[in-house]
Amino acid sequence: MYRPLSNPILQREGKRPENAWSITPLFAEKPKIKPDAKTCIEQGILRIIKDFSLVLSSQNIKHAVLQNDLGPWEIHVNETDICAAQNQIALYKQENPNWEREFITLPILKPNVQPLWFLLIPAVCTLFQFSNYGIKDFGIANAGRILKGEWWRLFTAQTLHADNYHFASNLLSGFFVFSLISFKMPLSRIAPFIVLAAALANLETAFIMKDYFSLGFSSTVFAGLGTLATLEVRVLKKENLYRRLVPWFAVFLLTVFLGVGDETAKVDVPGHFFGLIMGTIAGFIPPKKWLRWGEPLGKFDVFAVLALYAFFALVWVFAMR
Repeated sequence: MYRPLSNPILQREGKRPENAWSITPLFAEKPKIKPDAKTCIEQGILRIIKDFSLVLSSQNIKHAVLQNDLGPWEIHVNETDICAAQNQIALYKQENPNWEREFITLPILKPNVQPLWFLLIPAVCTLFQFSNYGIKDFGIANAGRILKGEWWRLFTAQTLHADNYHFASNLLSGFFVFSLISFKMPLSRIAPFIVLAAALANLETAFIMKDYFSLGFSSTVFAGLGTLATLEVRVLKKENLYRRLVPWFAVFLLTVFLGVGDETAKVDVPGHFFGLIMGTIAGFIPPKKWLRWGEPLGKFDVFAVLALYAFFALVWVFAMR
């Protein structure tokens, strides 16, 4: 319950709307600057600035949100609203003691819908495969055919699975990995590079094991795991080198553990390791300011998702010719 503060300057009129500061939009363009909003009163990561923006919106204080050239996000208000805006933000800070967190490295996993659009690709293809087993021969990663020029198998193999257990385990593990990535940046900005990393992993496996057959989304999941580790390394502070390398060590040991004692590891482990390595390289592609300060979803992300769908449709057209 709201209790008046001892400092009269920080008191406000009216009652705070319930949950006024707890809802953030799923999809939002970068707000445009209003010509008369010229004074910056706060700067920080996008998540915190969006919370401050909701505070001001709940009190009908006009403001603008933008990103400066160095990366941090800022709130700008009119000169006549500076005092009121600062008072409302001060109230928010006092009522939410844990508001000041520079950035979150590995957040607690919260409900997130971003991975669902990505997982829809292997889900649709695998369900079609289970109802019509003929497509498996057209899309499986056959080393001999890949080395003869059937490049599309590097991608189509990522969308097929051997059985229900294989299918469910890959989608479940993929959901957790890609959820953690999507907390750092829009998943649509990095997903194409993760898919490419998994395809390169399949190609490298074909070169060293010329008689192998492989299928499954696991190479994509391990590429995502490697990407996540690199994103973690890039945002950790530089003072302690060993601390920064922990994410890489962790995913490396996890990959080793998952391949121990399994007869199928002859093919899976090389594919997983190459996927992990290619993924760690993909993690260097996003600009660091996206990771440190945040990046909102925009129209570009919609086009990126549709483009990835179109690409997989195209590779399956090549496969089924």
